[in-house]
Amino acid sequence: MDNDKIRLEIVTPEAVVFHRMVEWFYVPTQIGPIGILAGHAPLVTALIPGILRLRHEDREEMLVADEGFLEMRDNKARILVNSAEIVDGIDVERALAARERARQRLAAPHEDLDTLRAEASLARANARLNAKDV
Repeated sequence: MDNDKIRLEIVTPEAVVFHRMVEWFYVPTQIGPIGILAGHAPLVTALIPGILRLRHEDREEMLVADEGFLEMRDNKARILVNSAEIVDGIDVERALAARERARQRLAAPHEDLDTLRAEASLARANARLNAKDV
């Protein structure tokens, strides 16, 4: 294995979304974004919804991911998230509609409203739109 690369795996409950050797990656955490290079110290950290940036095969790629966890050890990183999608595949109209639904739910709360779920939906929609520069 290359000592200057990281084996990165991004996993959701449904599938392995990404599994390749990368030169570096950035992830959004509760204390801000962190960058990971080969040789990084062992780490386990919580992730927040946002943009994952990575470099592999001389190109940069972005994914939008939901909350989850990162485990890094011995140049192997595993990201476990509820959902993840490559930015190029994001449907902007769908993300705009999801953001509007979440905003409406939060603006007119009622006893059946799951506030945490609505806030998570809003965060996911905002992350998708930010990734597309909308």
